[in-house]
Amino acid sequence: MQAKLDKSDCMFLISDEKLNQFQQMIDELDLFTLVLPFVEESYQRSIWILDIWYSISNEEINRISNPENTMIYPYRNSILGIIKTLPIKRYIQLALYENERLAFLCAIYIYNELDDFISKKMAIKEEVKENFDALKKYSNKSLRPFFDSKYIEYENYPKKLAMLQNTVVNELHEIHKKYEIPLSWTFEKAIDDASKVYEAVFGLINDWGGRVP
Repeated sequence: MQAKLDKSDCMFLISDEKLNQFQQMIDELDLFTLVLPFVEESYQRSIWILDIWYSISNEEINRISNPENTMIYPYRNSILGIIKTLPIKRYIQLALYENERLAFLCAIYIYNELDDFISKKMAIKEEVKENFDALKKYSNKSLRPFFDSKYIEYENYPKKLAMLQNTVVNELHEIHKKYEIPLSWTFEKAIDDASKVYEAVFGLINDWGGRVP
């Protein structure tokens, strides 16, 4: 069953129209979601791709962060912060602002490549791998209920979950510092691969004026 995404889990304050647009693309471009299906068991992954799609297809001045979710999802927020620093070729970036299909494909490829790269680096140290795997056990659900006041009435503040995310975020920062150039290459490869797929299926990106000198 396809994951029903909740915009309140997004790292940005997005409209119902934008969320519906994204959900419609999942249906329209289902051929490209076979590798990364948008199903209930991978709820967090689907939200990740929604965040990346929104981030790369809207200029920063038009994006409004969800401040509450920076506390609830510090790991995802940190990944988006890294993505923000990675360069995109100018003609591709301009195309992404105007072409939601291209942005959708790029978001899938970016998620897949970066998740694979970071997962491999997290696995180098056994203790880090254990923490990373423990965080991934939450991949099928929203984390917001753990921080809801009704939950906290019955359970203590989700200290273990917060500490787990903090540990993984610290390791992510170390990976970013140590592997900044390979990480940039991985990101560039994801954009290039997605662009090639787009051009093979839908035509050249510059056919509609996205390319600039």
